[in-house]
Amino acid sequence: VIRLLQAAPRTHSAQIRAMKYVKALDVGSTPANLLTVEQYVLSLLRWLQFPWASARVAAVCRTWHTCASRHGEFWARVIPTPEQVPALSVVLQRCGSRLRTLDLSAASSAAFDGDSLVRALRACQGLEVLNLAGCADVPLEGEADLCTALARSLRSLNVRGSRQLQRRLPELVGPRLRVLEAGWQSEFNATQDPHEWSDALPRGLFASIGRQCPSIETLRVPGYLLVDGYDEEDIISIKASYRSISEVAKLSQLRRLDLCCAMGLLDSAVMAVARDCRRLRSINLRCCQLLTDPALRAIAEHLQEELVHINISCCNFSDAAVRRLASSCRLLRTLDLCYCSKLGPAILAFLLGDATLCPALRMLGVGGLDFGDEEAAGVARKYRDTLEHLGIGSSRRLTDAGLVLLAGLPRLRKLSAHRLESVSRRGLIELCERAPGLRHIDAEECAFALPAPSEDQHRLSSCLEERTYSYDDSDSETDVEIELEPQEPLSGWARLASPIA
Repeated sequence: VIRLLQAAPRTHSAQIRAMKYVKALDVGSTPANLLTVEQYVLSLLRWLQFPWASARVAAVCRTWHTCASRHGEFWARVIPTPEQVPALSVVLQRCGSRLRTLDLSAASSAAFDGDSLVRALRACQGLEVLNLAGCADVPLEGEADLCTALARSLRSLNVRGSRQLQRRLPELVGPRLRVLEAGWQSEFNATQDPHEWSDALPRGLFASIGRQCPSIETLRVPGYLLVDGYDEEDIISIKASYRSISEVAKLSQLRRLDLCCAMGLLDSAVMAVARDCRRLRSINLRCCQLLTDPALRAIAEHLQEELVHINISCCNFSDAAVRRLASSCRLLRTLDLCYCSKLGPAILAFLLGDATLCPALRMLGVGGLDFGDEEAAGVARKYRDTLEHLGIGSSRRLTDAGLVLLAGLPRLRKLSAHRLESVSRRGLIELCERAPGLRHIDAEECAFALPAPSEDQHRLSSCLEERTYSYDDSDSETDVEIELEPQEPLSGWARLASPIA
């Protein structure tokens, strides 16, 4: 037993707990705490990395082999690392119909045999969660039966960043689906060709989703079809595809909608979704530049009792429409207004001047709105107990004094502060030192007000290296909330009892 535990992948804390169980086997138990051999073995097996350790477990003895085989919980999830990819097909064959979750996103950079993976998937009838984000080579052409089986069983599907799989989406979505993520993995990948992604997504995708997925709750398709660089015939088809987004309004259970960079999205589609999807809590319309005030007014009118997260950065809504949104949707925790072309400091004065407007924001994006020291004081005062993420990029009026005020936000952990024009390196260094909870900062392209000694340059570089910032995580506030909500358990296998204390 000890040799097996030492050879298996493990964390230090898991190893310590496992050793306690071995000791319990040696010293025995009182009748009141007496457990069967199977219960002890199950407690031990929970700390091994299944199903990768299955071969070593089976070699210990017949009891261990039987326990591992009988309990489907050990075979229900496969989330490999890149180093485990070579054994993936064999492991999937062993899991078979017991497999419920397959997540290859962390191993997408590894080279794996797509044909072998497809053959293994045929054995995994009943798969419910499939994450193939970033997996470029999963050939499903000619696999109509497999696609049909997956459409019947899947409750969550993520094919972001996989052009091959995007084209098969209408065949992969079905009535049990609750979560669908497609489109690009990152808006900020300089090597991707936007037109390649645009061509990879099926025309009329949303019409298929509206017909086939009545129970969907999360729908994310960032980087939907572009509207430039095509001939007239393609443009007609693309416009029809955008009109089909109105079919999303049929999804009465929808809670989260991400259409970031859907460049041809029109007011009519957003108005229909806002009117009929009354459970919608999160909506991302970043860079949907054809939208106008009627779309935002519909959101404010119909979703004021539910909406919690909204991203309308890089849009063209008026100051009046955004004021109406803030006045109506009092439950907002995320409000991203960065680089909205028609907004300025006046919207900040309105928001910060009334304590009843959006009182519990955790994320506020005001980059490009010329955030200054006065606004920093207002934010520090109003959102001291809630704010975790702040965007203030391209601010000309913010000085080191304003940074000191922001350092007084005890929960602040993410700060987008690129292209500031009136702060110094020393000011940013002091911000990092005064705000120990600040873990992510973007200070790229700042035009520092004063020259700095080489020591300050080195200190600031060290501070920023320790606090990297990713704009791909800009929607993470919603991700965290969704994870914390009560989840419907995976079907088929009862959870094992908690390990013995």
